[in-house]
Amino acid sequence: MRILHLSSLYPPEQVGGAELMVETLARTQAGLGHAVAVACASRQVEAPVRQDGVAVYRMGYGTPFHILDWPQRGRLDRLRYKLAAQWNRHSLVQLSQAVRDFEPDLVNTHSLSELPPAVWPLLRRLGVPVVHTLHDFTSLCTNGAMTRHGQACAGQHLKCRLYAEPHRRCQRAVSAVATVGADLLARHRAAGFFDAVPADLQRVIWNPIEPGLPANRRPRAPGAPVTFGFLGRIEASKGADILFDACRLLPAQGWRLAVAGRAVDGLDRYRAPTEGLPVSFLGHAERDAFLDGVDCLVVPPIWPEPFGRTVAEAYGRGVPVIGTAIGGIGEQIGPGPWLVPPGDAPALAAAMARIIAEPACLADGLARAAVIRDGTDPARVAAAYLDLYAAARAATQSATVLASSGRPQLSEFRP
Repeated sequence: MRILHLSSLYPPEQVGGAELMVETLARTQAGLGHAVAVACASRQVEAPVRQDGVAVYRMGYGTPFHILDWPQRGRLDRLRYKLAAQWNRHSLVQLSQAVRDFEPDLVNTHSLSELPPAVWPLLRRLGVPVVHTLHDFTSLCTNGAMTRHGQACAGQHLKCRLYAEPHRRCQRAVSAVATVGADLLARHRAAGFFDAVPADLQRVIWNPIEPGLPANRRPRAPGAPVTFGFLGRIEASKGADILFDACRLLPAQGWRLAVAGRAVDGLDRYRAPTEGLPVSFLGHAERDAFLDGVDCLVVPPIWPEPFGRTVAEAYGRGVPVIGTAIGGIGEQIGPGPWLVPPGDAPALAAAMARIIAEPACLADGLARAAVIRDGTDPARVAAAYLDLYAAARAATQSATVLASSGRPQLSEFRP
C-alpha cells in the first residue's frame, strides 16, 4: 500500500508526542514493506528526502512565523498565526504537489495544529481516502488542550466554537477516524464531529511506543523511602500545583519526589511551596534512566489528556502509576486505588500515603502493564492502522461504485 502521512511537524522538528508517534508509525509501516511518505510543515520547502525508509516532503509553513518560534512571539503575532493557519493556501498548494508526486492510496492526517482544515476536502477532491488520527483537541480548542488559565474547560468557549467552525465543516470529507483514546473521540462527537463516519470506521488505536533498553532497576532496600517521580512539563495543567499541594499533606518521613522536566514559567514559583520537603528538581532527564530510578510515577493532569504517553512508558519499564481519572490516563490505568479525581490534592496525597505506608503494594500497580505494552507495541499498532486503511479504502470504493451506478446515496438525503 502507498501511505502518505500528513503531520503538522516531523522530527527532527517537533513540539510534542504527536510527531514522535507519526515517526514511529511511518517507520514501522515502511519496515513492513509498504511505500510510506510524510508531508509536513517545516522551516523551508525542501525536495523529498529518504529518512529511515520514509520519503519526507517538507512543505515550508506559509504562516507569519514557524511554530517553533512561538515562545518568542507576542500576543498579536500569535493571533495572526492562528488566523493564518486556518487559511493557509501555501500548505494546500504544497500538499497537492506531494500527493501528485507520491500518488498515495490513502492519506493519514494527524494533528492539524499548524495546517488548515481545508486539507480534508482537498484530498477528497483529489480522490484520495482520508483517515484522520485524533491526537488532541486541535479541532475544538484554540490551544488544543481544552484548558484556560491553568484550569480544565467544561466545554467550548465562544472563541473556540468560532475557531472550530472551519474544522467542523471540512471534517465531513474524512473517511475514517483513529483516536488515541475513547474519551477524546466522545468529546469530538459531542461537538458534532465525525457523525458521517460509520461506527466501524471509528477505532481506538493507542500510540506506538518503541521499547527502550532493558530496564536497569535496583531492588528497593528494606526501609528505604519510596521514590515518587514526575516527568514532563512543570505547569498547572499538568497538575504540578496539585502534586506539590499533595506533598505537603504527606508524612514527614518515608518518601521523596524527583521532578524531571522544564517549568514553562520558571521554577521559582514551585520552589517556595516545596521548601523543606524531600523534593528535587532535576531539569531535563533521560526518560528510561529516570523511570528506572523511581518506584512510582505520578501523572496528575487536570485536563483530559488524550493518551498520556508517560503512563505507557512507565508501565513499559515496570513502574506503577498514580494518575487522574480523566481522559486517556484513566483509560490506561483503569478503575481502582491508582486513580484519583483531577484537581483533588487530598485524594492524591491519600493515594501516595497508602504506598508510603505499605510499599509492597507497588507490585499491584502493574496489573495492566502487559495490556498497555501489548496495545502500544509498534508492530501491533501498525497492523491496526493497516486494517483501518483497508476498510476505509473498501468503503470509499464501494461508495464510488454506488455513485456511478446512478442510485441515490444516503448522503444525498442528509441536510
